[in-house]
Amino acid sequence: MRGLTFSGAVFGALLLGPYACAQLSYTVSDGPDTSKLHVHLEFKANSALTQLQMANWGPGSYRYANNWTRVSAPVMTVGGVDQTVDRVETGTLPKIVNWQVRTHIGDMVTVDYDVNVQFADGIGHYGGPATYMYPVGRTQEPCQLKFAFAKPTPIAIGIEPEVENTSYSIDTFDHLADNPVTYGDYTVDTYTQYGKTHYIAYRGAPAIVAGVDRDYVKKACQFVTMMEGDFFGGSVPYDRYVWHFAVNQGADGAGGLEHLSSTEISMAQGVGPGVVGVYAHEFFHLWNVKRIRSKILGPFDYTTLPQTGALWWLEGVTDYYAHTLLGRYGWYGKNERFDNSIDKMYGTLVQNVVSVRRNANRKIVSPYEASFRVREAANGVGNSQGYLISYYDTGWLCGLCLDIEILDQTKGKYSLDDVEHELYRLCKDNQPGFTEGKIRELVARFGGAESGKLYDQIIMHPGELPVEAQLAKIGLALATVEETYGKTPFLTEASPDDKALKVISSEVPGIKLGDLVTKINGTSFNSSDRRTLLGGFRDLTRNLKPGTKWSVTVISDGETKQVEVEVASATRNSYKVIETSSATPEQKRLRKLFESKKR
Repeated sequence: MRGLTFSGAVFGALLLGPYACAQLSYTVSDGPDTSKLHVHLEFKANSALTQLQMANWGPGSYRYANNWTRVSAPVMTVGGVDQTVDRVETGTLPKIVNWQVRTHIGDMVTVDYDVNVQFADGIGHYGGPATYMYPVGRTQEPCQLKFAFAKPTPIAIGIEPEVENTSYSIDTFDHLADNPVTYGDYTVDTYTQYGKTHYIAYRGAPAIVAGVDRDYVKKACQFVTMMEGDFFGGSVPYDRYVWHFAVNQGADGAGGLEHLSSTEISMAQGVGPGVVGVYAHEFFHLWNVKRIRSKILGPFDYTTLPQTGALWWLEGVTDYYAHTLLGRYGWYGKNERFDNSIDKMYGTLVQNVVSVRRNANRKIVSPYEASFRVREAANGVGNSQGYLISYYDTGWLCGLCLDIEILDQTKGKYSLDDVEHELYRLCKDNQPGFTEGKIRELVARFGGAESGKLYDQIIMHPGELPVEAQLAKIGLALATVEETYGKTPFLTEASPDDKALKVISSEVPGIKLGDLVTKINGTSFNSSDRRTLLGGFRDLTRNLKPGTKWSVTVISDGETKQVEVEVASATRNSYKVIETSSATPEQKRLRKLFESKKR
């Protein structure tokens, strides 16, 4: 079905005045054009100087975004009287911008401004940190959110409505900002799991969205919900959930940002294995990051990036669990490269080993340091990967090493699962986050002194991670093997001016240097965006198998023609996880536990 619709009577509720119980009342409505929204904010002053800010960054994305550049100059009234607004700037990186007026305690203050928004094909989408101003020092106060669009407009947001999807009460500004919104003519599917309704909200070019196998997406999302809710005891920590999907052309590939009861994911239309892995990653963040978090990650200081040495855990171990749980719970989807879910799990392990070991900085930067110093990355702008090394792939391997160590030291009685579950017990229900040393403390509690020593070695110090030594404890080895793969028949570069791929090397009769490729097996390359062109070709060749048939549409010397291609085989050396010939019965038993759904 399409996006939810409202009756005229319900829509009329939008016109009611601000709710008395809310201390910060936000109303979102049409802007001067579709590329903007208008935001109206009301609150009572609690000091002689009232200052407004936009967040300098958004939780989950550890880089400065300078959101103050996205808004028009705010118009402010105090007690119904227009005021001259002073704009005060301090600092350089980050630059902090305050809009301020003189007030008396108890004065009613209103703020009106326009803000840029993503809008295309009748669908809008925005994130809270880039949209909502907040009074300085008041981010922990209750908020009311209302929508007052000129026409009845479907809304997708991860908050239960008070009045038929028109008004919402939120306990703090932090939680308001952590709930992105999709609105307009989006496509929506729903499913129920653990008694909660989950919404899948699609946006993107209509032809691309129409090509998505929505039944498969729903199946994958529901499996991830079941799997991770089961891992954490058979429940989920929200009242409703929204998958905000931006769909683009391609066979596979995705990226996402986690939120308190939703996620934003940009994904390829083909929904390959990589997309499902991102589903699992972002959903696991409902626990790891949103509930299990460092103390500094909420309440938030939106003026400066946080400093915590635990991002290797919050991001890397999240990715470790996302992919190992898919293996342990037996997910096997479309277009898989491996023969079964466990082989795929070990294939992901190999990908992370290769990624980590191609970066020489692993020998000079520890996982803790890569996390703690992320604000120094990109010349002080920050990034969402880590300082000099990635806390994603590095954290993945750290999770593997610690998991196997605890299993080995306790003869299978405990594992990293117990550390994760204990962290959730300590942090859930809005309890303060964990201290910087808590993970190490729990690793040692469940795994003993030797596990604590390994933590110190691999988390607090740079160097090669002992992947091979840890795998040996469960009877496995990381071996170099000769692998057969499908050799890409021709190479291309993006040609945005031609809205096509340009051939730069070819071994195929009928396709020569300089030809333009416009379609392969139904995947069109009609785009002026370089990343879209290259990403689409990369998706087609990522897991290419010998014998695959390609039907290629090319423009050669001004004439369009079809060329049929069969992918040839080639060999290369690659890593593979194999069982060692000397594996003992005990090691095999531990490996069976390691691969089990429940430990």
